[in-house]
Amino acid sequence: MLTALLLTPIASATPALDPLVVEAESEWAAGRFDVSNARLDRRLAAAPDDVEALWRKARNIYSEGEMLAEQGVSAETRLAMYAEMESLMVRGLQQHPGHGALLHWYGTAMGRKATAQGVLSSLFMADDIEEAWLGATRAGYVYRSANDTSSLPGDVYFALGQFYRLCPDWMVVKLLTGTKGDIDASIDWLRKGVADSPRRLEVQKELGVSLLCKAEREDDAAAAAEGRRWLQKAAALPVQKTTDEVDKRQIPLILSRPADACGYSRDGWQDVSREAYDRQN
Repeated sequence: MLTALLLTPIASATPALDPLVVEAESEWAAGRFDVSNARLDRRLAAAPDDVEALWRKARNIYSEGEMLAEQGVSAETRLAMYAEMESLMVRGLQQHPGHGALLHWYGTAMGRKATAQGVLSSLFMADDIEEAWLGATRAGYVYRSANDTSSLPGDVYFALGQFYRLCPDWMVVKLLTGTKGDIDASIDWLRKGVADSPRRLEVQKELGVSLLCKAEREDDAAAAAEGRRWLQKAAALPVQKTTDEVDKRQIPLILSRPADACGYSRDGWQDVSREAYDRQN
């Protein structure tokens, strides 16, 4: 479990961004993650505890990992990246306990470790991931990128929507980990995400996926129809960042595999069936 230190919010005004962080933000938006990281590394060499630089470096690592996963780069390589990301966020949280952006990207580092290893092999991490993300929703940190493709708490809504779909909803998982999946909670968080950023492609896509998952589990024709509509809407949106290109390529595959929607993840489909769990335990 996360320590109380990491989850105790501290009230502080958002500081003015250092010019190197401003440059790094622009380079991230352009998909030049290596250039963005170079700016952030310069800033962190001078100010190791600059929270705005720390969480942006974590976001760069995540963004690069999403692209590498589609290219077939090994899970081992990506796991090393996510370990670096997690370490950065722990360092930041030691100096800035309860900071919403740090909590979000800490949870995201663990979440991507889980999908890289396999969700069913990583259920022991589920309560820590959930706790970090729920803590981020309560932290009060607000951010929005110039192109509205990243925001807080919007990024957390996006993450929780995926979490409650990919985490199995069986009572045995609740007994073992303290939490479990909930497809209705998944949909609710993603609807909040769409309300926060109405033209953000990846959030509309994930809402569509979760509705298809609900349709599959509950034989719900209305959810299936709404899920297809959201996926089609997402496919019609313009590309605004590099991961949008990945999502546009994946939407036709999602639509062709509605029975597998519950296990969809941008970095690789997951087998989250009870049969797969029983084989591992």
